[in-house]
Amino acid sequence: MKRKLFILSLCILAALTGYAQNSSDVETKVKEIVSKYENVKGVNCMTVAKGSGLGLVKAMFKDEFGKDFMKGVTSITIIEYTNASHDVCLQLRKELDGLAQILEEIDVNREDGADDSIYARSFALTLEDNAMSDFVIAMENKESKMIMYMAGKIKVE
Repeated sequence: MKRKLFILSLCILAALTGYAQNSSDVETKVKEIVSKYENVKGVNCMTVAKGSGLGLVKAMFKDEFGKDFMKGVTSITIIEYTNASHDVCLQLRKELDGLAQILEEIDVNREDGADDSIYARSFALTLEDNAMSDFVIAMENKESKMIMYMAGKIKVE
């Protein structure tokens, strides 16, 4: 009995360690992207966490993503590059390819076909119990271009 309990404990520990490692890899990659582009002309970067405006930003996105979705978010990083050069836009798209190696890509095509996006990609680390962490979404259309990273344990309905 003790042996089975020990093996079960090791399995759970290995799963949690894998989750934490992937999560920190994503956060590190996003921080690298921010530090690389924060001083580039036409690119604006912002990170908010608890105590630095996270509640206000979550309230802004509550209607778009849902209250339950936003409840588990612990930090948000926004990279806005609407006024960046075309070369910078292409470089940021390549940065997303690096995230695709760490995260699972999610199909963001809308079912109703009424998507005005020129470019859209989304990634997440899928967890058990209808949850995910490290959600990344990139959207480009005629009016704006933005990459948003949300950290935390996010419930998906």
